[in-house]
Amino acid sequence: MKYVLGAIETVPLLLDGLVTTLLICGLAAILALVGAVAIVAAKRSGMRWLVVSATIYVTLMRGLPIVILVFLLYFGVPALLDLGRVSALWVGVIALALNGAAFQSEVLRGAIARLSRGQSEGAYALGLSRFQLWRLVLTPQILPIALPALAGEIGFLIKASPVLSLITVVDLTRRAQQVTMQTFDPLGPLLAACVLYFFLIGSISWVSRYLEARLTVGKAR
Repeated sequence: MKYVLGAIETVPLLLDGLVTTLLICGLAAILALVGAVAIVAAKRSGMRWLVVSATIYVTLMRGLPIVILVFLLYFGVPALLDLGRVSALWVGVIALALNGAAFQSEVLRGAIARLSRGQSEGAYALGLSRFQLWRLVLTPQILPIALPALAGEIGFLIKASPVLSLITVVDLTRRAQQVTMQTFDPLGPLLAACVLYFFLIGSISWVSRYLEARLTVGKAR
């Protein structure tokens, strides 16, 4: 009971770290989705060099540990280009976005693969443009299929974000470590951080299920 009360009392001390985690992961998730759409478009372009480039990128990003990518962007690239000191926060955003784009592109690709090709042929026969096909026909069907997996990928970004504490980003994990050193309490701050991470990822799952249900109902109508 003592540790539970200690964790509850510690939560307010971690809120600034939580805000940083939310900022980094929110920006990374948006950029990752934009990148994922671009990767899918490249793979479906029919241009060999784009298809090969996108495939190589996805393979590299999915196989590269996120900590190595973060170190490469924070230490390696600035040293190679003689950039001097770079923003650890923006390195974190870019690293998570680059990694997330590869995984999210596979989610979108899988969702698109589940759609019938006859829909595209029928839409073109009705005179719809490519843009109208995607906006009116395909996207409303892709979103309910892809949402749960996309929410899972966003959750992965949040769970991967503590690695940024290694490059001095004061995120939720780093803040918990700082409070631990200040209070000499090795358990309370970590328990509080666990609760906040659980609440954050659980909220994303809840929103995903809610949106999936709304989209499914809207499509049924």
